[in-house]
Amino acid sequence: MSQYTASCHQHAVMFADVSGSSALYKLVGNEKAKAIIDETIYFMMTLTAEHQGTVVKTIGDEIMARFDDCTQACAAASAIQHRCEKDPQLGGLPVRIGIAYGPTLLTEDDVFGDTVNDAACVTHIARAGQVVLTQSVVNNLQGELLEKCQMFDQINTKGDTGETTIFRLLWETSAHRERAATMVIQSHDLALYIEKFQLKLVVGEREICLLPDQTPFRIGRDLDKNHLHIDNHFTSRDHCHIEFRRGKYVLVDHSTNGTHVCGAEQAPIYLRREELPLQGSGSIGTGQPTNMAGNWLIRYEV
Repeated sequence: MSQYTASCHQHAVMFADVSGSSALYKLVGNEKAKAIIDETIYFMMTLTAEHQGTVVKTIGDEIMARFDDCTQACAAASAIQHRCEKDPQLGGLPVRIGIAYGPTLLTEDDVFGDTVNDAACVTHIARAGQVVLTQSVVNNLQGELLEKCQMFDQINTKGDTGETTIFRLLWETSAHRERAATMVIQSHDLALYIEKFQLKLVVGEREICLLPDQTPFRIGRDLDKNHLHIDNHFTSRDHCHIEFRRGKYVLVDHSTNGTHVCGAEQAPIYLRREELPLQGSGSIGTGQPTNMAGNWLIRYEV
């Protein structure tokens, strides 16, 4: 049996998972698909080694690797994504990558611990072509790599009762990012970025400015359970909430009478047990159309 090392080590743990492999087998046949996937696994392992990483193991169409620091891990992840994007031999096969940083427990041939679980968690959240990072990774980045980090979501990692912020690493070139219309942190000071990413709510004379880490923000008639109390009999006790997800503020209705949303540049939308990303500016009516909400009309601006 493998023996654990005497002490716990700090490592960046990366999972890189080939996306769409099942569809590839149906599209090009077994032999060609396996050759493409094997080549993808091989170059992911090679680029990991080139960036001072250690491949711990392969799991199906996925590799697991560890690095001594977060800069190495993010550089390796970026190199893998660039290779996937430009290599025609891969047939455009995308990869999704997740990275976490923290204490790990090593054996001779494996890595264990919460950091491994967190890395696996954010890998599952990542979509094809994305690199998703935990807060602990971002805390250990500097300079250009830090500037490429975009706040992405608020999640509960496995075994954790509290929410944590996760980030997307924008590995693409500047031209690619402009085409994707993404938002990049322009300064290493994360507070400046968060200020630009706030949601403002106005009810009567009350103004509320929300930041991503202050969500979910609950709205309803129950004074004790909600952040915003709406004293209107059309409003449910636990009417709706606003959460930050995938870089957007999302309004989630769980009421009896539904929620009405009227955007500045869109027709009114009625939600009942549904959700809607809030964009630009507009107004919200809890249980009533916005033109009938009166003093309980909620105005929003992202």
